[in-house]
Amino acid sequence: MKKTFLTILLLSSPAITLAAIQSCSEQLADISAKSEMARNSGNSAEVSRLEIARNKVQTYCSDGRQARQATHNVSKKELKVKKAELGLQQAQQELAEAKEEGRLDRISQKTHKVEEKKLKLESAKIDLKEAQDDAERLN
Repeated sequence: MKKTFLTILLLSSPAITLAAIQSCSEQLADISAKSEMARNSGNSAEVSRLEIARNKVQTYCSDGRQARQATHNVSKKELKVKKAELGLQQAQQELAEAKEEGRLDRISQKTHKVEEKKLKLESAKIDLKEAQDDAERLN
């Protein structure tokens, strides 16, 4: 059960981080579309909130800043991948040691740990690819 939950969590994490870094024009277009939907549904509080968001984007957003943020995000994701790779290597080494000892309970435990680390690495690689795509699009 724990493994199933962890698998679902790791595989859904890219969906959670789907909030890509957008250019200023993309942000304004998104706010405009949401504003129109809020107006059509008569949600004046949402319209007001979105107008405040539009003003903040117009005041503070710059494409250069967004590009720098995307580049920084790529660096963070690269470190996350390296950390996941090291974690996988360590888990594989622990599994090899358990196999040398011949203890089936430890082998099973370490095998599960290796599988979890592989999933974590795949998730980190997906996050990195998305960050690289964002940075490429914004540069």
